[in-house]
Amino acid sequence: MTLNKDKTKYFIRRYGTVIVAMLVFVFFSITAKGFFTAKNVMLLLKQMSNLTIITMGFTFVMAVGGFDMSVGYACGLVGIVFVKVLLATGSFWLAVLAGLLTGVVIGVLNGTLCSYIGLPDFIGTFAVGSVIYGIKMMITEGNPLYINGATGAGIDTLKLINTGFVLGVPVMAVVMIVVVIIAYTLMEKTKLGRRVYSVGGNREASMYAGIDVKKYKFICYVISALCVSVTAVLVVARLNSAQPTSGEGYLMDAISAVYLSTTMFGEGQPTILGSVVGSFIISMLSNGMTMLGMTYYFQDITTGVVVILAVLISVIMKRKGN
Repeated sequence: MTLNKDKTKYFIRRYGTVIVAMLVFVFFSITAKGFFTAKNVMLLLKQMSNLTIITMGFTFVMAVGGFDMSVGYACGLVGIVFVKVLLATGSFWLAVLAGLLTGVVIGVLNGTLCSYIGLPDFIGTFAVGSVIYGIKMMITEGNPLYINGATGAGIDTLKLINTGFVLGVPVMAVVMIVVVIIAYTLMEKTKLGRRVYSVGGNREASMYAGIDVKKYKFICYVISALCVSVTAVLVVARLNSAQPTSGEGYLMDAISAVYLSTTMFGEGQPTILGSVVGSFIISMLSNGMTMLGMTYYFQDITTGVVVILAVLISVIMKRKGN
């Protein structure tokens, strides 16, 4: 009897987050008309693509023991640079390169301040985010940059990303899957991932083991910025414009998703697959509540509650682990 009880506790602890995702999906399938349809499932995949990709980078930063407050602001700036270059050159790939380089600069700045100079992660990345916000407003004067009416191969490629399908799967979802596979491989199958987990788990022990703690933390900030850059391109594709404030809402959602990942598999630490499930839950809540006609501020309340519960569960798991 005790053995069965222990097995049940182990199962719930290890797969509880997945069970919650399934229950939420069933709930909305029953209560929200049109939720469990092929059309809405495809829409849900598109909606979660942006959050999932930005969360992949955030997972690396959290796993190494850092925190990136700049992701939302950075997403907007990369989108602005991307659209500026796209409209000026007509080349999609030149615009992507410019966006990625912008992201790398932000990642290098965050990594240098928080890893090598030693600023607290929260303060350093928040300050960088504030600078980015000012630059965005200076460039755009607070106005969106629209691509409607523009022509060229680059614009057509961008539209294809928004409306296209590959084997019945939205292009945005395909990009998300590719990013997830790369992130999972790096985190779970390479020395980089093992070192990241080591530094995040015990910084001092990692230093004594000869691991360059500062270097791996720096790398994680650059990875986070690259994921933000990919997300920014997808956001522009969805909105047909670069909005100065676009992406700012992703910070809270990314925090929610990553903390939900710490409750998966009972490990008490961020994982790539856990973050995917967390992103799915957050996106599904937004999609389902919208279909039920709930107001946006109620959705914000729900997200906040999810963060509180996820953090509490994560703290409890870490204490039990210790």
